[in-house]
Amino acid sequence: MDLSVFYAAMAGIAFTLTGIWWYVVAANPEWSSRSERRLLAYVVGMSFMLPGAMSLLSIIAPDQPMLWRATFAVAGILGLASVLLVLRTLREDHDTPVVVKAFQVLLVPLYAIVALIALFPEIPANLGLTLKGIQVEAIANTLVVLFGAQCAFILTLEPRRTRD
Repeated sequence: MDLSVFYAAMAGIAFTLTGIWWYVVAANPEWSSRSERRLLAYVVGMSFMLPGAMSLLSIIAPDQPMLWRATFAVAGILGLASVLLVLRTLREDHDTPVVVKAFQVLLVPLYAIVALIALFPEIPANLGLTLKGIQVEAIANTLVVLFGAQCAFILTLEPRRTRD
């Protein structure tokens, strides 16, 4: 498969999910009154926005690997930092579904892989894999979007709660 086709499709899907997620967040105004929910909503959105941005920027100049590598390194670090921040906040939040917390934990190694492969694209070859770095990134980004979509789905169906 031509990776530019994959990344073009990924960008469209990721930014569409971002827009839908923004609508869901706006439809749940009670989330804005709770700092942990605001942060969680932001991090779930990041699991769509970051892969969308990485995908779009990776196809601008496919003959310039430093562009995708710099983009993926920065996005991986931003994603990792945001997930670690939300996990710290959610540690004491007993209202967040356990499955959502688990998916956030799974995002930690995925964002780390995104950043590491961008910085050291020879890692797959050194591990004996026939995949190129940009292909490993495609897999990692797909999983980030998948886990983000699962979190969004679970949070969307969660019963509304009011703070006492």
